Amino acid sequence: MTAAEEKAYRAKQFRYKKPIVRNLNIETIRSEIWDMISYSEDVHWYDDDIESLVNALNGDEEEAYEFKIAFSDLVAELEQFQDDLECEFVSDYFDILFPAVGASYAGGYLGFDQYEGDYYGLAPYEYSFAEDEAAKKVMSLTKKQLLEVVGQCLKIVYSYIGIRYRYECLEAAIETLRGENMERLKIIKSIEEQYLIAEKSSDGFKWKYDNEVSKLDNMLQAVPQEYWIQ
Repeated sequence: MTAAEEKAYRAKQFRYKKPIVRNLNIETIRSEIWDMISYSEDVHWYDDDIESLVNALNGDEEEAYEFKIAFSDLVAELEQFQDDLECEFVSDYFDILFPAVGASYAGGYLGFDQYEGDYYGLAPYEYSFAEDEAAKKVMSLTKKQLLEVVGQCLKIVYSYIGIRYRYECLEAAIETLRGENMERLKIIKSIEEQYLIAEKSSDGFKWKYDNEVSKLDNMLQAVPQEYWIQ
């Protein structure tokens, strides 16, 4: 075994010394919040277009207004929570607290590999080692420090669960609107691409009856009227 292979082997054996819960750690939470914000941004333009929103939600005006209010609140909460995670002090003990209390039910544990510089799944037989290691670090805190850490971690989890629940309640409508928005962007992009082709083919649109110009005209005529209005 080479020196590098031995180092990699030893690092693998000690992954349990820095465990996190697979589905309950700061990076996973950050990633999910970012995805929710990204999806929400794809439909955020509906926020000021109630008529289009009503049409997209099968003509139910009451549902559209309820969605508009709930969606605006959700976006504000997502942005605030993201700021809290990035800007406020997030306990270094967040990721270690949950292995310490035996939270393997939340997807099992990952362990950090010092050699690879990344997290990898731990085998079930390693869970007790990971929990003991995490517990040692948490129990080194004073009672006052422990209360502060637990309070802050619970606040993060509470906010995260609440935001996820509100997002899931709106998810079907968000996906519908996001799909419509993606279709609009696809149409716009194809028209922009055809415009460049037609411009080149007709020498700056000098030739009115050029085939590529005609194709562009047909594409513009096929755009739904409501797209022009909005």
